[in-house]
Order: sequence, then C-alpha cells, then structure tokens
Amino acid sequence: MNPTLIDLFEICNHDDYYHNADKVSYKFIEDGDTLYIYFEPSNGKIDWLHNFMFKKKPYKDMKMPYRVHKGFLKCWKTIEDVVIHKINECDDTSNEKLWKKIIIVGYSHGGALAVLCHECCWYHRPDIRDNIKTIAFEGPRVYGAFRVKKKLRERWKNFRMLRNSTDIVTHLPPVIFGYTHVGSVIKINNKNKIHFIQNHTREAVKESLQSYPHNEDWETALFE
Repeated sequence: MNPTLIDLFEICNHDDYYHNADKVSYKFIEDGDTLYIYFEPSNGKIDWLHNFMFKKKPYKDMKMPYRVHKGFLKCWKTIEDVVIHKINECDDTSNEKLWKKIIIVGYSHGGALAVLCHECCWYHRPDIRDNIKTIAFEGPRVYGAFRVKKKLRERWKNFRMLRNSTDIVTHLPPVIFGYTHVGSVIKINNKNKIHFIQNHTREAVKESLQSYPHNEDWETALFE
C-alpha cells in the first residue's frame, strides 16, 4: 500500500537519520524497486546559519547556468556523492539499475535540500525521469532568480512544495532578494489563518494534512 501524505510527513520527522560530519541529515528507505530519500528539518543553529547565505552556481561547467541559495547548496554538496551512488545502484547479477522510482521528501530545511536532490536525480537517472517525484513540506525558496528559466522548468516538473496557509518559511528568502520556488506550490490549508510562524510547526502541518482532500491519493492528484 502506498503511503499517504501524512505517512510521508511522519516518516520525515522520525529521529532515525544518518548525520554526516557536516551535520546534514538524510536517510534512504527501500521499498521494492522504489527508493525513498528523506531530509530532516532544521536541526540546530548551524542549519539556520546556512539559511542566511547568498547565491552560487551549483556546478562549474553548466551549459545552462543558474544560481541557488549558497547555504543550502553548501549542505547539499556534503551528501551529493552519496545520493548519486545510491540512486545508481545495480543488481549484482543482471547489472540492471535497482530503482525504477524515486520519491524525495523533505520538511523545512530538508525541503530546500529536496530541491537540489530532485534536480540531481533528474540529471543522473534520465531513464526514470517521469518516476522521480518530490514532496517538500514547508520549504523555503532555493532558486536564485525571480523566475525559473523556461528551459530549466522541465527538471522540476514533478516537484511539489506544500504550503500550510501563510507559513512564513515558504516566503523566505524574500522575492525582492531574487529567489523563487521551483515546480509547483500547493496550499494544503485554505483557511488563510494569519499565523505566519505557527503554521510551520509539525502539529499545524499535520492538522492541515489530515483535512487535505488529496491525502490518500496524493500521487495521482498532485502529479497527473
């Protein structure tokens, strides 16, 4: 049985992550030929320090250059090679790639890392691009421009950022600083309660997910 949005959110908040030397937290969960990649929400002062840095090109020799939030990029670079190795794992006997589908999930700071992870998976697994899908709960803006270049939008076609009403984190960094969201932003609470900070809490997000009409059939409703 496929997990619901609440299931994904709950798993994302379990304290069973691998923490690398740079205090970036992630975990892989394998389910048949589906690989789930989870990124933990902000954990400690170092995450928030990274959150206030500026823009940088993610790769050197880019045919189509763009910039992203420098702090989130710095965190991502510490686990990029691990992720690339994992998504390209092969069967020992047939030498075929193990993963036919990749689901990426992140919350808050983890939602920012999910932006960069999604693009990485899209680039390194062109054979399953339609089966790479991301749910970012309450993530900040990462792409360093007022809008995503038209030729780059395909990379985040299956990226969904879920916003709980007026959650302030989803509005940071501010648009006036030249940042925007990638993929699609979907509001999971239409009550429009003006609680900019409270709407970001785990309890508030879970409450909104419980009443969200597409909780059970999220993959069909949000991606098709």
